[in-house]
Amino acid sequence: MTSTYTTQGLDPTTSRSPADPARGGHERDDALDLARDLDAGLATGLAGPTPVPAPVPPLPPIDEFHRDAWSATDVEEAREQLEVALGGRRFRARPGAEPFSFRFATAGDRRLSLQTGTFTGHLQGIIPWSRDYVVSWFPTGSVTIDYPKGHLTSVGGRPFLTPTETSYSFAMTPHRHSIVQLDAGFLEDVAATRHGGPPQRVDFDHAAVPADDALAAWRGVLAEVTPVVVSPETGASDRLLAQTALAEALLDLFPWRPVAVPAELRTERTRRLRLAAEYVHAYVDRAISSSDIAAAVDMHPRTLQQQMQEYLGASPTRFVRGVRLDRVRLDLLHGDPRTTLVSEVATRWGFVHLGRFSAAYVARFGEYPRDTLAR
Repeated sequence: MTSTYTTQGLDPTTSRSPADPARGGHERDDALDLARDLDAGLATGLAGPTPVPAPVPPLPPIDEFHRDAWSATDVEEAREQLEVALGGRRFRARPGAEPFSFRFATAGDRRLSLQTGTFTGHLQGIIPWSRDYVVSWFPTGSVTIDYPKGHLTSVGGRPFLTPTETSYSFAMTPHRHSIVQLDAGFLEDVAATRHGGPPQRVDFDHAAVPADDALAAWRGVLAEVTPVVVSPETGASDRLLAQTALAEALLDLFPWRPVAVPAELRTERTRRLRLAAEYVHAYVDRAISSSDIAAAVDMHPRTLQQQMQEYLGASPTRFVRGVRLDRVRLDLLHGDPRTTLVSEVATRWGFVHLGRFSAAYVARFGEYPRDTLAR
């Protein structure tokens, strides 16, 4: 059985680690292989998912560089290493048809890291709640993910997004995969430069298939920035520029929209309430009741009422009305005063009594709808 663990200081251009020139044998060779995996696998757009959970406190500075690698030839030891590396739970593994091998490497910082790995066995387990955004792809093998909103299955080497701010279970066949993991605050800051508002949760369409031109652009940017992101010699400003370019490419890869979710809801404890808020944002153009919202997130209606009042300061009915008013305001701000009718916009968002609508609008925004439209 051969097992190695190597950390920062790998030099892929030599046969030695600059941190310890005396190293040799399997440890040195495995480390070099893993470093090459990271550079070659990510730069060419190979393989897929195994999201990495939020770091355990105390957290290092967000721009503190790390470069780590693991390998093993024993399936049980590989399972243990990967469960620790990913912060997962209840990992189970069994060998596949081919001789077993495991390699996993990661490089970057807390803002953005690139990861790649090979696991020639079957693996399943649970990935805990995390705020990070993770895009993955599998050139060989596949993964199926089950989470509260449904399930995802990887398709060939096509990138896909793993669930964010929720735990999920997964089952992988023997595979080779790659991952780009982005800190939530970082990606949301980049997205804010697009939508023009304050940083907000980025709600991606997980079911969307990337367009060919967006996919080609993503792969091109990935190939360009990988050497910059994974090199310990890269300066802080150059690394940030490369990370930002990749974040921009991700925002072009999948459809998304900003969702104003209070910080209090972006915790594991309030996960169901956040899902309730997201359900409202997704279906606010329909006739939805408190019971509909509670059923969608598997909460008792009374619990939903209590938690919304506690964390959002509003009943479910008032919260829905507030979201609808926000949508009306957006439409009026972007509408043409010559052709847009306030009554039509209000009706489209579910307001039947225009007098009550106008009063609620003034109470929320401090101006009449017609004044918003006239801007």
